[in-house]
Amino acid sequence: MNETAKTYTRRPFIALALSALSTGLGHIYCGRINKGIILFLISFVFAPVIGIAVTGMSSTFFLILIIVSVVLSAGIWIYAMIDAYWLAKKTRVNYKLKDYNRWYVYIAFIAATMIFPGNLSHTIRTHLLAAYKIPSVSMRPNILKGDHLFLNKAAYKRKGPKRGDVVVFIQPNKRHMEYIKRIVALPGETIEIRDNRLIIDGQMLFYREVERQELDTIKGQLDGEVYEETNGGVSYKIMLTERGKAAANFKKITVPNGHCFVLGDNRKDTEDSRDFGPVPLRDIIGKVAYIYYPAESWTRFGKFE
Repeated sequence: MNETAKTYTRRPFIALALSALSTGLGHIYCGRINKGIILFLISFVFAPVIGIAVTGMSSTFFLILIIVSVVLSAGIWIYAMIDAYWLAKKTRVNYKLKDYNRWYVYIAFIAATMIFPGNLSHTIRTHLLAAYKIPSVSMRPNILKGDHLFLNKAAYKRKGPKRGDVVVFIQPNKRHMEYIKRIVALPGETIEIRDNRLIIDGQMLFYREVERQELDTIKGQLDGEVYEETNGGVSYKIMLTERGKAAANFKKITVPNGHCFVLGDNRKDTEDSRDFGPVPLRDIIGKVAYIYYPAESWTRFGKFE
């Protein structure tokens, strides 16, 4: 006598939930193991690509590669959930269980997703790349309030910081807060400020007034005079405002070993080393690498110089 195999129902929301937990697992739940495994493997590709792009950090191309990888990764994840949901609706009843339709198989896929990509993503965020949104005006005119940045956390693994670098660091007197400022002096160097002019090791830096037509892309956030400051061979813009709170003069000090002196580019509306002192190099989290979502003109998109 022939026995009829027992059939089961494939529930759409279970398929969707499984794909949310592990890309492609909803397809395996519905009996499409080949497609499920392909989607599962593809989901592993993007984290290493992002890691490689971060370590490159040499042009806007790498920023585009990072963004495309994130978008594609999210797109495949969303597609897998939706497709698994509709596949389950079509399969729904009279489904005969396969050998791989076992709870421990599902747990294995979920565990693999959480362990490998999860750890890799955590490694990227912790050691390579972090995203920030700027809430203050202290770095105008180069970084604007509302800019979204990528921070390169691996920038100083092989070489130390230099004058002109814009970095994120732990505020020495408020350890729960992270600040963004520009390094203007390094360990052992002397720094003094006279009438808003920096003097490093006894030499006053070169300044050039910037014409307004050079600032069209950020004019919506300008409220002061803009100058170009050249420090250690690096040129960048600074802004001076009449109503600012910061002092125009600062008595000469020598930067201690293992520290750096940081200033905001908006020299009259910032809290920086003039207030909390030199910053320990060990407290630097990373160097600003890219503006991936600018607050003003999209001409500012790309590698941060």
